[in-house]
This record gives sequence, structure tokens and C-alpha cells, in this order.
Amino acid sequence: MMLGQPATGEDFCGRRQELDDLWRYLENEHIRFPGVRRLGKTSILKRLQEQAAEQGVLARWLDVSHIHSAESFVLALEQAYPPPALRKFANDQAQSIAGWFSRLRRIDASLPEIIGGGGLGIELGDGPMPDWLVAGEVLRQRLQPQPLLILLDEFPVMLQTLLDTRPADAQQLLAWLRIWRQTGGPCRFVFTGSIGLQSLLERHHLADKMNDCYDYPLGAFRPTEARAMWQKFTQQAGSSASDEVIENALTRLGWLSPYFLCLLLDETLRAARERQQENPTPADRDMLILSDVHDAYEKLLANRSRFYHWELRLKTTLPASELALCQDLLKHVSRHADGLTLRQLHSRLSKHEADAERRTQRLQDLLVRLSDEGYLSPPSAS
Repeated sequence: MMLGQPATGEDFCGRRQELDDLWRYLENEHIRFPGVRRLGKTSILKRLQEQAAEQGVLARWLDVSHIHSAESFVLALEQAYPPPALRKFANDQAQSIAGWFSRLRRIDASLPEIIGGGGLGIELGDGPMPDWLVAGEVLRQRLQPQPLLILLDEFPVMLQTLLDTRPADAQQLLAWLRIWRQTGGPCRFVFTGSIGLQSLLERHHLADKMNDCYDYPLGAFRPTEARAMWQKFTQQAGSSASDEVIENALTRLGWLSPYFLCLLLDETLRAARERQQENPTPADRDMLILSDVHDAYEKLLANRSRFYHWELRLKTTLPASELALCQDLLKHVSRHADGLTLRQLHSRLSKHEADAERRTQRLQDLLVRLSDEGYLSPPSAS
């Protein structure tokens, strides 16, 4: 059971439907794979990487959150797929590769003219190409005909950095990647990250640069998956839990994030050990009981460090005026289990913006961002 690191191997649970869907869509699409924090996006990407060879593609998972330039991004791709690795994969997985090609519906690998050509309508700007783009074109023409799966984790973090520091490069990079995707061939991209990619693109008027990707948002665990996870890891720990105890744990959490499910189970197991040490009872030895779940849940709530990154993210990305509005908005919504209507929020937050039309626009923009990044649930969400 993993309590922070990506789940791999036997620690990976559930997500069979998501994996099947992703492989099916990858036969025809490049994918945007958004999801809020702690839903297991990286674990799924690493599972795709584990399964890739039998599917007939060479997959590489790349955490690009630390990349601060287009040059470094191109270099990371270059290093991930050196020519010897491509040759070895082709020799070792010839049959699987043939299967991948047979399933593809977009394999037109005719290359467009050098940057800006091919009738793709992509505007990369006037003037000479920067060095990173020249190197990128060489790389693209080498990798595009190959059966590859490029898994870009935390892509929105990298994009936000580039937009803040090198906006022209950011726009050219998005355009270059769009050319790569639209040219066709057996290579596929998956873009994921906890920061809302769509809202980021919209704020910078760049939504059209990635609207060719299929959007496959990741949700929380289904109750059946959450129950199976608890049963599996409880048994691995040498304990047992009744259906009533597991249902109580799931109800307390409400939002069935794999990370918080594991945290609650770990604390529950600890609470059970402490209970047995203080008051040994043979009747319920090695069994989790309702009070264990209660004690564990209260302990988790008291540990602010588990949730501080959500607050820090807002403080580091929002200007002071928007941060005050955001904090007030979240405060009001959190006090109402069924949420609030836009009209109710409009009234409660009038002190932040006197102009009614401007207030409505600011609220709508903020609501989109907070929903996109997991701070709020849309009205139809469970």
C-alpha cells in the first residue's frame, strides 16, 4: 500500500475501465488526461508504461514539472527515446508492433513541410526559427514514424512556467506539438497534470492549440473499487474488516480518492493496534472496528500538512485581489453541504467587486478554475 508514491505492480488497484478506455482511445487519438490531485494519474501513466510493450508501443513516462524552457523539453524527449532504444524495441517486439499498426485508424504518416507548412493552419510566428525549434523538427521527424507513447506528466506546470517566463516560446511549443499530433503516424501523446490545463489555456487565449486532443478526465474510485482496495490491503496487513466498517470509512471520506483511502486505512490500522495494546480483547483481535475508523478520521483531519498544498497552490498562483475573493468564495460554499447558486454567491461576495457585471465575470472565471483544479465540484458531480 502506497501512501504518497505512485502505485505500481501489486500496489496498483482498480482502474481497469480507465485503462481499457485509454488504450481504446489511443488507437485513434492523442489524449488530455486531466484530474485533480491525489486521484492516481501518475500511477495510471506508469501502468500504461508497464502495459505498453504488449500493446506494441514504446512508452516513456516523463515528469516535465521541472522543465523551464522549450530547449529542455526537446532535450528530455531526445533523451527518452535514443536511437538504440528504438532499434532494440523494434527487434524485440516486432509482433506486438504489427498488432499496434493493425489497430490504428490514423496512420497517415505523410510529413508536412518544414515548420509552418503542410496546410495545417498553424501559426508559428515570423522570423528565423529558434534553435530549439530546429532541433525539435529533427527530433519530430525521427520519432513521428515510430510506435511510441509519450506520457507527459504535469504538463500544465511546465506550460504555466513557460507562459510566465517565455510566452512566445510557450505558444510556439504548443503549435509545434499540434503539428506533430495532426501529421498522423503511430506516435501518441498523453498530457496530464493536476493544474487545470483547459482553464490555463483559456486564460491565455490558447484553447485552440490543444482542441484536437480527446479529453478523458479522471474521476475518483468507484465504490466497488474502493471496497476492493480496503479489503485487499486490510488482509495484507493481517487484519480484517466487516462490510459495515468499510462502508463507514467510505461514507466518511465521501470523495473516494485512492490516496485518502490509503491514508485512512493506514491510520485505522494504527488505531486498531493502539486499541489492542491498551485493552487486549481476544474477541476482536486483528479486526478493525468502527471506533478505529472514527479515531483515524479525526486524526487525519487534525493534520493540516495533508491538505496544505491545496492552500499553497492558491497563494502562489493567484494575485492578492483574486486570492481574497477565492478564499471568501470557498468559505461560503464550504458552509453549505448542497452548495450555493451563482446568484447566492453573487450576493455574498459583493464586497469584493462593486460592479455587478464585472463581479459575475470574475466569479464565473474563478468557479471554472476551482472546479477544473478540484477545489469545487460541479452541481452534477456526486
